[in-house]
Amino acid sequence: MADMIEHSDKPFVTIDNVQVFVEDLPEEGQAVFGRLQRLNQKKANAVLDVEEYQAGINFFSNRLVSIYNGDDEVLTEPTQSNEVSTEEN
Repeated sequence: MADMIEHSDKPFVTIDNVQVFVEDLPEEGQAVFGRLQRLNQKKANAVLDVEEYQAGINFFSNRLVSIYNGDDEVLTEPTQSNEVSTEEN
């Protein structure tokens, strides 16, 4: 059981429903595994980028609709404060 705990932190790939540790692969297999890791990381980054693009598209689309509907004044005019007069009568 100690052997399994020691190996649990090591990278592995599942091939035909068998967990194969990367260190047990031949050199070419290790290189391919490294490429797969890099590609998966790039894919994850691309997904985050697409989410950010979509958020920007949504923001500017909503902004355009607000401008068209005349709601622009609410978004750009400074807020007026209701000042209380401190003068004594």
